[in-house]
Amino acid sequence: MKTDPRRREKGFTLVELLAAIVIMGILGIAIGGVLVQLQRSDRITHEMTAVRQVQAAGDRVSMDGLQAQYIEMGASMTADTGFLHVSWIGEWTDDEGYNLRTKSITYTLVANGDEYDLLRAENCTWSIDGDDVDCADTSTVIAQHLDADEMSCAWIDTSGDGTPDTETFAFTVVCTVGTRTEERTYDITPRPAS
Repeated sequence: MKTDPRRREKGFTLVELLAAIVIMGILGIAIGGVLVQLQRSDRITHEMTAVRQVQAAGDRVSMDGLQAQYIEMGASMTADTGFLHVSWIGEWTDDEGYNLRTKSITYTLVANGDEYDLLRAENCTWSIDGDDVDCADTSTVIAQHLDADEMSCAWIDTSGDGTPDTETFAFTVVCTVGTRTEERTYDITPRPAS
């Protein structure tokens, strides 16, 4: 029996099927690897954002706290009037005469949805040879994604007698971004008031 040469069988050969299975397996592995990398990248991004926010808050409060001569703490971390008030006075003389600069800074946690932003409000006054010059008040958001319920700012017991002193305070910052939570405590010893 002769077959019609115009008639060809339709379908795939075993070799073609095996090659297709191998190629699909390689593509599946590659796609799985990409998905794992995306999840890992998202986790790393959340982690780095949380670390940056905690560091920004701690660094700024530490810098102002170290310069402060006068410190007052609010009733709570979410008090409308702020949880931390620091101020200092600088005095000097020059060719113009006697100069005085007063700087006052208030830190407030401001609700932003379920999270809080750390707001730094600065007010300063210059007195140059008896003439008062007000500086423009500035407010800046220092950090975001903060967890006010877990944060604290309080005087600590540096002498070991069981009562908080007014020499050093601890500022604990907690930030949650996605599933990542970062927490740091900064111990800050202000300069003595003169």
